[in-house]
Amino acid sequence: MITKKKLIERVIIVGAIVASIAAVMLGSKLYDYYLSVTYPKSNLYGTWVEQNVASYAASEFVLGPTGVTIDGGNVATSYSWDGTYLEYSVGDEKRRFIILNEAFTEMRLISQPHYQAVFHVRESQK
Repeated sequence: MITKKKLIERVIIVGAIVASIAAVMLGSKLYDYYLSVTYPKSNLYGTWVEQNVASYAASEFVLGPTGVTIDGGNVATSYSWDGTYLEYSVGDEKRRFIILNEAFTEMRLISQPHYQAVFHVRESQK
């Protein structure tokens, strides 16, 4: 039989665990909010075109409020942006870019180690 002292001790431990989990979840939400205010996704809106390749072979994609569009089709409805890195998924493939300048007009694909294409924004939609 559990004594009253043991019961109180267990309730306090469970309460501390629940409070810790809630604090971590709240902290995560606050950090996401901070990123969205400090680095709005609208900084990246526009048509991004691969550089240093023939124009007919250049990859291009559009970032906008509805997600990522490639060849007129929406391939991702969400993407993450933390002020330095842009990430989105196309099927099972994750694409990760690093922003190369403070004007948010140039980025490099870093998710493919064998080929790191550079993209410039052609049409900004800010």
